[in-house]
Amino acid sequence: MASEERGLVAITGANGTIGYASVLHALRTGYCVRCIVRREDAISEIKAGPSLKKFADKVEYAIVPDNTLPGAYDKALKEVDFVVHVAGVWPKPNYHPDNEIWIPFVKSMENILSASKKSGTVKRVVFTQAGAGLVNPDDGDTLGTAMDKILDEYVKPNAASAAFRPPLKSPHHAYCGAKAYCMTYLKDLKTKGDLPFSVAQVIPGTVMGPSELVKTAEDAKKHMDRMSTTFLFNTPKPRYAFGFVHVDDCARVHVEALDSSLVPDSDLPDWFVAAATTEPTRNGIEEIWFRVADVVKKTFPEEVANDTFKIGRENWPINVPFRVDSGKTEKMLMGGGKFKSLSECVMGIGEWYLGLLEKETRTLK
Repeated sequence: MASEERGLVAITGANGTIGYASVLHALRTGYCVRCIVRREDAISEIKAGPSLKKFADKVEYAIVPDNTLPGAYDKALKEVDFVVHVAGVWPKPNYHPDNEIWIPFVKSMENILSASKKSGTVKRVVFTQAGAGLVNPDDGDTLGTAMDKILDEYVKPNAASAAFRPPLKSPHHAYCGAKAYCMTYLKDLKTKGDLPFSVAQVIPGTVMGPSELVKTAEDAKKHMDRMSTTFLFNTPKPRYAFGFVHVDDCARVHVEALDSSLVPDSDLPDWFVAAATTEPTRNGIEEIWFRVADVVKKTFPEEVANDTFKIGRENWPINVPFRVDSGKTEKMLMGGGKFKSLSECVMGIGEWYLGLLEKETRTLK
């Protein structure tokens, strides 16, 4: 496919939460998209998306089964103008720390850089990072919930985690270590300025929001982020929170970060922060949590009364050391607009879930 309008962007992990939303945002704003996935059946998942169908002639697909192999992305990135590298691994407890977490993150980053160089056409690459790269897992659950540190566009990765190397002692160490290492490595490359393209990095908060690829209420529960399930279904406390972002806002940051007319190479911050700014509070996350719980109760009184929703009022995350300040990202990429708030995200998730539930009820009748 020949690129047109804003150009051809390759998006890895295109069937995932951030990836699929980024595909849609890119298409809606004039890009052609090459969706990169690991499995053949992921292509049919993407094609089933209702919003994607009207853009079918602007979408193509590439399969990269193992992104750790040398040259893994060489063919997939041929003739593309931009890359958004979202694909990653969630650190499940049963995953091997080295082989299934740290190595895939690091090798896929290296392979994206290598393939982008070989392409001769890539102008900018956007990498998805994580708040996990800002903490040391050896600190355990001692970080507190005061939000007394600032997560902004120049926050520093955790140096101890960045120095981790295999063999690693847990999936958590592997995830924090890989993210901190990749963030530091790419920042150093950017500083040296010897790449033929520019590099932007994005730190998302907890990504929240509906997905049109989910068809049932039961699957919606499985798809939901841990903050939303805590508010709506009283599930156990999440372990960490590094801010909160609606999936559409997160996708917008990833895609608009490609645009050098918005942010020239010389003005790129260390990272864009895809999360709503959290205002200072007297009692940290606890105060924010109570406010959102009250909004849930007020917005969904019937569902709370009949136990469709069971509010996790006391279940704020265990570790919330950072207060988000994403003002620079909003100014650069959001046209000065604001990210949706935590309350707006949770309300949207609740309405989405109830809509699916109502649809199933009507079908049964």
